Amino acid sequence: MTTDDGTRAVIDKLGSTPGETLTPERVEAIQTAMHEELGRFINTTSYFVLGSYAEEERPRLEAVRDQLMSEAQPSSTDDEVEAFLMDEILDISEFFTSKFKLLASYSDNIVGVYEHSKGGHAWEAGYIDQPTYRDRTRAFYRSYETEEEQYAAYDAMFAHYLLSMDRVNRAHTWTASDDLLDEVQNAYHDT
Repeated sequence: MTTDDGTRAVIDKLGSTPGETLTPERVEAIQTAMHEELGRFINTTSYFVLGSYAEEERPRLEAVRDQLMSEAQPSSTDDEVEAFLMDEILDISEFFTSKFKLLASYSDNIVGVYEHSKGGHAWEAGYIDQPTYRDRTRAFYRSYETEEEQYAAYDAMFAHYLLSMDRVNRAHTWTASDDLLDEVQNAYHDT
């Protein structure tokens, strides 16, 4: 599949989603953005880092991104590693969910860093729980000292998502920022 064919296939998939009509203008805006940023996905092992962008949590996402950029190994067919947060790539913010779906479709690795289930990252986790994305996804979730704190942090649906990721050895727990970075290093050391 050529790059244009690949982009078109992803856009067509987006357009077939109920409630997501892609007008010609929308398709053109998405294609233009993809072509401007496509270099991040060519000959590059990519890591899409997800999680809460709240003031307290974002620094941990950035630390994971930075660690992956400096320590993760490219796959045998790629030359470089590129790790990024959603707001650092593709200027199509008016198509926020489409942007997320495109990045998830093109990324080699999806890295979820979770501290709670409040916010848009909970929707993102639900979306990437599909078979298409599951083998490329790892969830790094914060573990709290007490059951009450754990229960307050993660609602039942999100907790079950984390449990399902744990059952397929795609979940890692952490309690402090250093633990998080150690878990990320251990998970992606040989990739």
